[in-house]
Amino acid sequence: MRRGVLVALIALLACAGAHAGNRVLQPADLFQMHWAGDAQISRDGTQIVYERHTNDVMTDHVVESLWLIDTATGAQLPVTTRQGHFGSPRWSPDGTRIAYLATGADGRTQIVVHWLRGDTAVLTNLTEAPTDITWSPDGKQIAFVMLVPTPRPAIGKPLEKPAGASWGDGPVVIDQLNYRADGFGLDKTGYRHLFVISTDGGGTPRQLTFGPFSEAGPLAWSPDGRGIYFAGNRTEGWNRGPEDWARHTAMTLAIYKVNLADNSLTQLSHEVGPYHSPVVSPDGKQVAYLGYEDKHVGNQSIRLNVMDADGRNARVVSGGLERSITDAQWAADGRSLYVQYIDEGITKVARMGLDGRLEPVADHLADVFGPVQLPYSGGQFSVSAKGTVAYLGGSAEHLPEVFVAQGGKTRRLTNLNGELLSEATIGKLSALPVKSSFDGRPIGAWEVLPPNFDPAKKYPLILEIHGGPYMSYAPVFSAEYQLYAAAGYIVVYGNPRGSTSYGEEFANLIHNNYPSHDFDDLMSIVDAAIARGNVDADNLFVTGSSGGGVLTSWIVGKTHRFRAAVTQRPVVNWTSWMLTADMGAFGARYWFKKLPWEDQETFWKTSPISLIGNVTTPTMVLVGQSDLRTPVAEAEQYYQALQLRGVPTELYEIPGAAHVVIRPSQLAQAQSAIIEWFDRYRTTAKH
Repeated sequence: MRRGVLVALIALLACAGAHAGNRVLQPADLFQMHWAGDAQISRDGTQIVYERHTNDVMTDHVVESLWLIDTATGAQLPVTTRQGHFGSPRWSPDGTRIAYLATGADGRTQIVVHWLRGDTAVLTNLTEAPTDITWSPDGKQIAFVMLVPTPRPAIGKPLEKPAGASWGDGPVVIDQLNYRADGFGLDKTGYRHLFVISTDGGGTPRQLTFGPFSEAGPLAWSPDGRGIYFAGNRTEGWNRGPEDWARHTAMTLAIYKVNLADNSLTQLSHEVGPYHSPVVSPDGKQVAYLGYEDKHVGNQSIRLNVMDADGRNARVVSGGLERSITDAQWAADGRSLYVQYIDEGITKVARMGLDGRLEPVADHLADVFGPVQLPYSGGQFSVSAKGTVAYLGGSAEHLPEVFVAQGGKTRRLTNLNGELLSEATIGKLSALPVKSSFDGRPIGAWEVLPPNFDPAKKYPLILEIHGGPYMSYAPVFSAEYQLYAAAGYIVVYGNPRGSTSYGEEFANLIHNNYPSHDFDDLMSIVDAAIARGNVDADNLFVTGSSGGGVLTSWIVGKTHRFRAAVTQRPVVNWTSWMLTADMGAFGARYWFKKLPWEDQETFWKTSPISLIGNVTTPTMVLVGQSDLRTPVAEAEQYYQALQLRGVPTELYEIPGAAHVVIRPSQLAQAQSAIIEWFDRYRTTAKH
């Protein structure tokens, strides 16, 4: 660490327990928040490189920089000297270099290598963005995945345009089932393939896979450097199946190996997946990978599987743990793996033996999804050769920070928001015990109290509902909830049936039956909060986004107990959604037994629009104008229906915003609008 100024963290960490500040959080504070991401520990465990994220007030975007931490002292220094779009830092095997992705002013993303001695070099000159960068065992090559463009389909012959004429643009012709994705727009035509590039001066990348198929990372090299393992689908008609919009490839995946000598391919897993994320044991004899045999139900737990390197003796290792494994990395002994999973909303890391036995390592991992900052479960970790785990930890009091765990002990290494959270008082978060009024099942739930909470007073309540629906919330910091609390509201949220991390049976209670008794679970959360004695039962409000928008729209059609509602990015008509959304094919396979024209009765009776005749609750409808996940027409038809019914409503459309991509300023203004809408209908509101 010879360049830059070392930033000692002792003083920063000291303020973590400082007394509450003299003000509450404001929407403008979104631009003061920082959070850690993608913490990668070096093989020898002495250093961690991580992404530092913030909402930039000048560009109105999330931006990143890369930083190094000395794990012994906690001292930091920058890898990148400015904020921009930097990510996916990866250590070379010998620990002397860091490769990462950098997006320039021209919008192109390149692979960059940084030497710890201080030099930095751009390795590539690519026109398409690389992903899943992975060092070879000898450090001489980097493998990655990249789109290979193909011409767009065309039909018809254009007229010859006269010189100087101003004509309209030509047509966009589409012939694929999956042709667009939220946050990306219309897909580029082509196929995603594997490449390798030399780290000695770069040069031209060498393509390893070919054909009308797409491959997916993460990638794993064999220890001898002769092969790369990856996920893909090379079956006939692969591109007519549902698309995995997280990985941007077909859901039905198998594990393959490509031989670098001759580009020959070997398919190693043969069950109907999705199977993905291969990792090779240190001795190269075994391959661990994630996935499950697809049974076409709403939710299935992702299992940890292990097979011999040639594909034989495949077996499930995590069968005794009814939770989805979201990441797995081999321990140096080759007899166990470090795994990440979510248990009742809380993200954990444990060491799992090949017999499935678990040894806890760390818990309360956290993540941030863009600037949205809702408390979704998530996290990330990496592990050194000696078993030191670097991870992103979160809590009710802070955004994700870098932690390390070793020998049963954990240490926090960063405190990125110490100053902000020492001057601003935040609301207290606590567990809210709930049992469903429908069947007595325990429901995970939490409550956020307003800052400077007075137990002698009663407060209005906001019920906020997560999306998915197959996702979960966690007891972690949420900027959105803190802004609601700062406005004087108690905020309650939870994981009704259908939420993940409570087992397959609990999640699949809504399979082919959504919405249903998740409504009862949510009402039970509200009732439990009222029973505590500090909620004004005459001032209840409800909001939620995506799947939470579905349930918000459903709730106001089922009950009149809420004074006002804001349904954000909702689906209100399952037929129109399936035929216009970017994940309609996914919904057709996993969420419904039949297609809309085969069973319109089911599609209609579970659509919130079917209950519009019962709605009297003033309901604002919020959506991004570029939303492809829950298309704008869903929000607009609900707004139009409310208008025709004479129900007080406003349509709030956010220019340029996709489903999960929204600028920080737009998020702040939307939060202000939601609070103003609720304040308008509070019995204590002044008009």
